[in-house]
Amino acid sequence: MNAPRTLVVIFLRGGLDGLHAVAPVGDDDYRRARPTLAVDAPKPGRAGAQAVRLDDRFCLAPELAALEPLWAEGRMSIVHAIGSDDTTRSHFDAQDLVEHGATESSSARGGWIARWLRTEGAAGALSALAFGTAVPEALRGAPSAVAVDRLEDLGLRTRSGSEAAFADALRGLHAMRGAAPADPAPDDPTAPVRRGAAGALAVLDRLAGLRTGTSGSDAFPRTDLGRSLAQTARLVRENLGLRVVCIDHGGFDTHVVQSQGIPGRLSEFAEGLAAFDRALGAGGDRDRVTTLCVTEFGRRLVENNSYGTDHGRAGVAFALGGGVRGGRVLGTWPGLAEDRLEDGLDLAVTTDYRDLIWEALAARFGARDPAPVFPGLRPQAPGAFEV
Repeated sequence: MNAPRTLVVIFLRGGLDGLHAVAPVGDDDYRRARPTLAVDAPKPGRAGAQAVRLDDRFCLAPELAALEPLWAEGRMSIVHAIGSDDTTRSHFDAQDLVEHGATESSSARGGWIARWLRTEGAAGALSALAFGTAVPEALRGAPSAVAVDRLEDLGLRTRSGSEAAFADALRGLHAMRGAAPADPAPDDPTAPVRRGAAGALAVLDRLAGLRTGTSGSDAFPRTDLGRSLAQTARLVRENLGLRVVCIDHGGFDTHVVQSQGIPGRLSEFAEGLAAFDRALGAGGDRDRVTTLCVTEFGRRLVENNSYGTDHGRAGVAFALGGGVRGGRVLGTWPGLAEDRLEDGLDLAVTTDYRDLIWEALAARFGARDPAPVFPGLRPQAPGAFEV
């Protein structure tokens, strides 16, 4: 069986400041608006951490320097001035809209990932996984989705601790031999249930082996994001039929003293992704995994009186891994002059976030019709993926 491709979706919650993460250092209006917070362009001979030059206009913030190899080797692309049509600037409203794959004028039932998975047909026992305490809105309605803090949480649990006996009883209930169902008659109405149960028990058996094996997590940062990415890499290598993984990385609501709040969260993000890329490359699975990193909105252009930034509109998104046409900052840059800003305040949205996601689904997973996933969308691919 060919190993499936896997989509990893990292939600950067809190409204990542795209004007810091991917700074338009070539735009004179940027520094005028941010006299203390603007990222400096790299200069030869300067001491300390420096920004990473991407092109004549943009630089990666110094805290994202760990991503430079992915950029240089063509495994990461960036879409700037991307976002939704949400105008509330409310975290809750904007996050819900992005996770539901909707617009302000049109609603959609369930999450966009759930709708996509349903178009894919039959789901395996472990086709959709979220690291956390609850299934995120993007997975609401998925045919097979679970949320866990750690891989150790995946498994059968009994009050008496007799999980092995319970598994054997389930196999007997469904007339299974070992982990495989007995061959059912063609007209046996229980066949789908028996096959599904057998698949689930087989996955649980393999997960038990993962829990006792070497984790390889030492190569990842000792952070929540690093742990989630380390476990994702292990699941990908085991070829358990995993189609999508959802991970949250928050802490980007930087209203006060942004220079103290955002660097650590960005460093964790960059170092975790860099470790993930290395782990997949070492295992030969790098080309099977595509990672999308999105946020609910960006931050206001002008820094506030508390040396932070308030809720804005357009942000930035990252596409990494398999199938990515890397080494480019994509999207139409609207400029930061006052007459180019939305409401005279914010970086204007020029790319619909759904266009990037749909391009990934079409290019990497063979999705054909956007209507079931993103109702009303007329796709305009930003060009982040190989056709």
